[in-house]
Amino acid sequence: MKILKINVYGFGKWQDQQFDLTNGLTVFSGPNEAGKSTLRQFILSVLFGFRTKRGADRYLRYEPKNGSKYGGELLIENHDEQYLLTRVKGKSGGKLTITNVATQEVLANDELSNLLGSVDETLFNEMFSFSQSELAEVRQLDRDEFRKRVLKIGAVGSDEWIGLQSSFEKSADKIYAPKGRVRPLNKLLKEYDSLSQSVQKAANETELYKQYATDMNLNQTKLSQLQVKIETSKAQLDKLKHDLSGWDAYQKYLELAPKLNSHFVEISSDLMQAVEHNHQQISEAAQTLQTLQEKISDLKQKEQQNPRILFYSSHEQEFENIRQDLNKIENVVIQDEQLGKKQVEIDAEQNQIRRQLGIQETVPEPFSEEEFDQLQRDLKQKSERTREKQNLQNQVVELQDKLLKTSNPNSNNSKDKLKMSFSVIGFIIIILPWALSLSMGVKIGLLVLGLLIILGGWLINPNENKTDHAEDDLQTQVTSLQKQLQEITEQSKDVNERIQKFGVAKGISQTDPQTWLAMQNDLKRFERLSEDQRANQSQQHNNQEIIAVFNERTKILADWVVLTGSINQQLKNLADYFKKIEQEQKITHQNKQDLKYYQDRFNQVELESKKAKQAESEYLQKLSLKNWESFETAKKAQFDQEAMIGQVAQLKQQLGESTLTDLQHFSDQEEIQSQLHRQENNLTQLRDEQEKLVEQKTVLNTQMQQLANDETYANLQQQQANLEAEILAQTRDWLTEKLAAQWIDETLSVASQGRLPKIMNYAEQYFSLLTNKRYNKISFDDETIVVFDSDHQSSEVGELSQGTAEQLYVSIRLAFVKVMADLVSLPIIIDDGFVNFDSNRKQNVMALLNQISEEHQVIYFTADDQIDDLDTKAQVIRLK
Repeated sequence: MKILKINVYGFGKWQDQQFDLTNGLTVFSGPNEAGKSTLRQFILSVLFGFRTKRGADRYLRYEPKNGSKYGGELLIENHDEQYLLTRVKGKSGGKLTITNVATQEVLANDELSNLLGSVDETLFNEMFSFSQSELAEVRQLDRDEFRKRVLKIGAVGSDEWIGLQSSFEKSADKIYAPKGRVRPLNKLLKEYDSLSQSVQKAANETELYKQYATDMNLNQTKLSQLQVKIETSKAQLDKLKHDLSGWDAYQKYLELAPKLNSHFVEISSDLMQAVEHNHQQISEAAQTLQTLQEKISDLKQKEQQNPRILFYSSHEQEFENIRQDLNKIENVVIQDEQLGKKQVEIDAEQNQIRRQLGIQETVPEPFSEEEFDQLQRDLKQKSERTREKQNLQNQVVELQDKLLKTSNPNSNNSKDKLKMSFSVIGFIIIILPWALSLSMGVKIGLLVLGLLIILGGWLINPNENKTDHAEDDLQTQVTSLQKQLQEITEQSKDVNERIQKFGVAKGISQTDPQTWLAMQNDLKRFERLSEDQRANQSQQHNNQEIIAVFNERTKILADWVVLTGSINQQLKNLADYFKKIEQEQKITHQNKQDLKYYQDRFNQVELESKKAKQAESEYLQKLSLKNWESFETAKKAQFDQEAMIGQVAQLKQQLGESTLTDLQHFSDQEEIQSQLHRQENNLTQLRDEQEKLVEQKTVLNTQMQQLANDETYANLQQQQANLEAEILAQTRDWLTEKLAAQWIDETLSVASQGRLPKIMNYAEQYFSLLTNKRYNKISFDDETIVVFDSDHQSSEVGELSQGTAEQLYVSIRLAFVKVMADLVSLPIIIDDGFVNFDSNRKQNVMALLNQISEEHQVIYFTADDQIDDLDTKAQVIRLK
C-alpha cells in the first residue's frame, strides 16, 4: 500500500492543506512546531481512527481550535487500485468512508482491514514506524534487554509482553531467591526447619510414637522416591512436549540440510561490491550519456539562426542608435505630456480670470503706470464730487423744508383745531361730573376748571407777524447752494466721461469702474499665462517634430514591433523588443557555452564508461563469468546459499543438539504424540499413588498427635501444618510468576526465530552500509548481540556508541520490513530518527532509504534544515 496524497480538512494547526507524495522517499522538513508530528498523527488517525478524549490520548486528537471541519482524506494505492479514505468526526474513532476511485463505489469499512493486511496501530508502530525517542532508549537497555528487543521485533505487543515478563520475574524474586534471607518464602523455609526439629523432639517421647515415626519415615521415603519418579516423568513429559514443539523446525532442518552445496565457491564481499559498484557506474554513465546526447541535440537545434536575431544583426548600428535615443524620446514624450497638462491648467486659470473679470472674449492688456495713476485719480475725484454733490443736495433739501414751513397756509387751520380741542376738553370736564355720583363741591370745582380751559383755548393768539426777512434769507441760501451743485455736476460729468472713455478703450466699459483698479493683478496674471501658453505651444510643436522624426526612423521595425496606438505604447513595444533581443542574444551566447560544456562532458563520460566496461570485463573474467546476467545469477545463488546456511544453523541452534538427536529416533509426529500420551498416563498413575501415600501420612500424623502427653506436641504440629500451608501458598505464587515469565520468553522467542536468519542477513548488509563497512557481521550469543568489525574484532552492544547502537537497531528494523514485504507492505514512517548520526552516516542512511524506497514507500519527518545538502532522490516538502 502506498499513500499518494494527503488532504487535511482540519487537524491541529493544519487547515485546508494538501500534500502530494511520491511512491518512493518523501521527506517532510521543517523546524520545531512546523507540524511534522501533527501530520504523522493525522496519517495514523485516518488509517486507524482518531484517539479518544480520555487520558493522554486526548493530546493526540489535534482537534482544530478555529472551528474547521475535523478530519481529512488519504488517497492510497493498493495492488494498482486507488482508494480514497475519508475520516471525519464521529463515534468509535470517527466516521470512515472508503471509495474506489476508478468506480466511485463506496466500500464497506471492513475493507480497510484488507487494505492494511490486518495490521492495527500497535503493530504498525512496532513494525513500520519508529522515532528518535525509541532509538534513544536503545542505548539505555542492558545487553539482555537489547537482545530480547531484537529477538521479538515484529511480535504483536512485544514491548508490553517484555514488560509483563519483567514484572513477573521481579514479583517472583520478591517471594524467593536461592541465596536470599529476607524474602518471605526463604524465611518460612528456615522457620519450618527449626519447627520440624521441635516437633521431632516432642514426638520421640513415646515408643509408640517412635513406631509411628518409623512408619512416617517409611512413608516419607516412599513419597520422596515417588516424587523423584514424578519429577522424572514430568521431565520426560516436558522433553516430549519440547520435541513435539520442535518437530516443524526439525522437518525444515531435514528439508534444508541436504540442499547445502559443499562445493559452493563464495564470491568475496569486497569483490562483489566492486563489481556492483562498477556496474552501477556503467549504468549511470549510460544514463548520463543519453541525457547529454539529448541536451546536445537540443542545443544544436537551437543553434540555428533566429530570424529576429538575423534581422537585428543586419541593421545593428541603426537599431543601436534607435535604442540609444529611446530614453531621450521617452523624456520628450513625458515633457510633452507635462506641457499638455500645464496647458490645461493655464486654460483653466485664464477662464477663471475671465469669470472673475466678467469678460468672456478678449482680455485687455494690463494698465500702464500712467493709466493706472490717472484712473486712480479720476475715481478718487469722482468719489469726492459725488460726496460733495450729496452734501449740497442734503443742504438744499433741508433749507427748502424750512422755507416751506415758514410760508405754509395750513398753520391757521392747526390753530383753529387747537382752540376746538381746548373747547371739547372743557365741555367734557363740565358735563361729565353731573353724570357721576360725585359731591356737589367736586362738581362745582370741575365746572370752574372746564370754563377756564375753554377760555384759555380761545385766548391763544399765534404769532402772525413773522417777518418776510427770514424767508428771503433762506431763499438766498438755497439759490447759492443750487449754483454750487450745478458746478460740481459739471465737474462730475467731465470725470465720468474720461472714465467711460478709458473703459471703452480697454474693453471694460460694461463693468463697474470701481472694480477696474482691482483688475490690474488679474490682467497681469492673464498676460503672464498667455506668455507661458505661447512658450508651451512652441515647445510642444518642437517635441512633436522630434517624435515624428523618431517615428519615421522606427518604421523599419514595423514587421517586428507594433507601432500603432499611443506614442507611449509604441515606446513600450520598442523597449520590449530591445529587451527581448538582448535576452535572446544572451541565450544564444549561453547556448554556445552550454553546447561546448556538454560536448566536453559527453567525451569525458564516454571515456569513463569505456574504462568501467573494461574493468567489468576483467572482473567477470576473474570470476569465470560471461556477462552481468551470469554475475547476478551467481550472486543470487550465493545469497540463497548463505541464507540457507544461516537458516540451517539457526534451526540447529534453535533445536539444540540433544533435541536434534532425540528427534532422529522418531519416524513421525504421531509417534511423539503417542509416547507423550503414555507418559501423561504414567504421570497420572504416579500422582494417584502419591495421593494415597499423602493420605497415609495424614492418618499417621493424626495418630501421633493423639499420643502426645501434653498440648506442646499438638501445638507444634498445628504450627507446622499452618507453616506448611503458608509455604505451599507462597511456593504456588512463586511458581506462577516464574513459569509465566518463562512462558512469555519462550513464546516470543519461538515467534521470532523462524524469520530471524533472513532478517539478520539483510541487517548485516544494511549495518555495513550505514557504518561505511566498519561492521559486517552480527551474531547472537546466550546473553547479548555481538558485532564484528572489518578486523574481526568483536564488540557487545553496550560497547558501541549511541549513534552506532541506533544504527544497528535501525538496520534490524528495516531488514524486518524487507523480509515481511511479501506478507504485508505498508509505508515506513520515520519521525526524526537519525539525530545522533554524523553527517557521513546520515548520508549513508539516506542512501539506504533511497534503496528501500524503490520497493517500499518511505515517509521521513525531520527538523534537519540541511536535508538539501544530502545526496538523495527524495521529494522534499518544506513545512514552515
